[in-house]
Amino acid sequence: MHFTSNPAIFLAIMELPKRPLGDEYIRPGEFREICRRLSAKPKMRELSALIMYAFDRRTRLLPFLFADTRIIPAGVRAVGDALDAAGLKNSRITFQLWSPNVKPSRALLDGRPPDILLVSSMQIHAQEAYKLVADACTIPENKRPLILCGGPKSIYEPWDYFGLGANGEINADCAVTGESYVMLELIERLLECMGPGETIRQAFLRARDTGALEDVPGLVYRIDPPGGREAHLVDTGIQRLVQYLDELPVPIAAFERMEPPHKRETLSAKPMSAREVGRRARIISLIMTQGCKFRCSYCPIPAYNQNSFRFKSGERLGDEMLALHERFGFKNFFGTDDNFLNRRDTVEEMIDHLAQRRFNGQRFHKAVRWGTEATIHDAYKCIDLMPQMRRAGMRALWFGVEDLTGTMVKKGQAGSKTAEVFAAMNDNGLCPMPMMMHHDGQPLYSRGSLYGLVNQVRYLRKHGAISMQITVLTPAVGTNFFDKPYQDGAVFKTVAGQRVDEARFDGNHVVATTEPSPWRKQWNLIAGYAAFYNPLSLLGAIFMPKRRLAGADIGMQFIGMAALAKTALDSAIWSWKLWRGPIVRCDAVPGSKLPIVKARPDEIETKRPTAIPPDSVDVWRDRESSADRRGVALPILAG
Repeated sequence: MHFTSNPAIFLAIMELPKRPLGDEYIRPGEFREICRRLSAKPKMRELSALIMYAFDRRTRLLPFLFADTRIIPAGVRAVGDALDAAGLKNSRITFQLWSPNVKPSRALLDGRPPDILLVSSMQIHAQEAYKLVADACTIPENKRPLILCGGPKSIYEPWDYFGLGANGEINADCAVTGESYVMLELIERLLECMGPGETIRQAFLRARDTGALEDVPGLVYRIDPPGGREAHLVDTGIQRLVQYLDELPVPIAAFERMEPPHKRETLSAKPMSAREVGRRARIISLIMTQGCKFRCSYCPIPAYNQNSFRFKSGERLGDEMLALHERFGFKNFFGTDDNFLNRRDTVEEMIDHLAQRRFNGQRFHKAVRWGTEATIHDAYKCIDLMPQMRRAGMRALWFGVEDLTGTMVKKGQAGSKTAEVFAAMNDNGLCPMPMMMHHDGQPLYSRGSLYGLVNQVRYLRKHGAISMQITVLTPAVGTNFFDKPYQDGAVFKTVAGQRVDEARFDGNHVVATTEPSPWRKQWNLIAGYAAFYNPLSLLGAIFMPKRRLAGADIGMQFIGMAALAKTALDSAIWSWKLWRGPIVRCDAVPGSKLPIVKARPDEIETKRPTAIPPDSVDVWRDRESSADRRGVALPILAG
């Protein structure tokens, strides 16, 4: 093992490093094989697991207010589905927005503490995740579960799960810095090490201390050497990805493990019924594709996906939607895509298959509806496919427009091109859902140009936008934009004596700017929203309806104005604090409190280019073969 000279940057607060060429993926079929191997182990079938999704209620603001209670995150469900496919049937999933008071120390499955506690969190929900880990650490040692942390927070800042508490006495056992395959590989290794009568946590402690986990990429864990030597973290490297998403389990089992909504600290006797889940979860997130050709400095997606584009086949996607519709009655789906239209031939194959599907004699689009994310650049190239997208069940596309003038980032989102895309979508009954980003230097309003925030919002509304998301440009972990604002002294450490914690990095709060009046920028955010969601826009939606989108337009105006009221109140409070001050700025890039050791220093990892010229987008190509681009329809695992 090898000590890094600078622990604060070793695990890539900037972009994640890249695995060596040809070593980015696990073997085709290996995900199914590891599930079969684990299912055959009696020890695996005897284990129990509690999966907890941390949620900080302070982040309940536009644009997700109201929808957030109706959608169960796909990542935490993927963990439950993977464990079920691997033979671990005794599990429960808690969503803190539904059951906020459940404590690991009081949670029992079949009358005993779970063997494994898995905590999943985004960066903005990290404070709640720390509380769950701290509570689990109060469990007596002989009953304490193996504490694994995952999700985006763990992927980009795993060190924050170690050395918690006033004296650094609170620690997770391991941070999983990858997808569910990494978790299964870890569990398989631990079962191999487990002796008679041992718990899986005892097996972990021995495997950790003897170096038996160093060749499992995608882990970070703490080592406390004997003799009072310095404690440190061990990083086993960047994960290998599952290349073909058809290998993943059909996402059914996790819905059958959901904890019912309540206010208790303990778990319910049994999970929610299929009928209860279908009634409460109205929007179902699904993994469709992953990866994007663009290299925006503020986005971690391309680096996370190792510069690749992964996707499910149309047949598999249709099977999933119809299976979930039949089992739970789900009708509305949201694709957690990075850029669904990233590759035209893949899009054509998917939508052609879905458009031809039938369910109980009905066409596919009569049974289910779905939306996802894309870019204006790629939507413009796929305008001729929009009628088929509608027949395939698509109803909406969310676009990272960011800035119509291309001042902040250029990715083919010019005003005229955006208007043409939106017009085509309106004509075909597809809802354009733009997402904007307010950055330093951009005025609220500009005379005679599109540069002002309100100018752009009104332009998008005029040309057919149905909803609007506006965020302020904020340092995002795992990106090339993260460390520079800290180095420039732009990031706030405290505001009006209050520490700026992770929940404020949600894009709804000004936490990093070099402008002299941050409170004005905070109000710009609300003014931008008010230019879109307002009574005049509602009246326009009613008396000058869009031919195929009138209902969606009116409904989103009602929802947006209601959500704007809560968001404006929160923004007013934060703006007052910014005005009152004082504002203390960070003087260093945050990093690990403990030294970090690279488990395999001989594994060469390289940095990718941080950006590609806008004019080069059209000639961008993956390294994958033509067969890879078409995809491989692999057999579906039983749910």
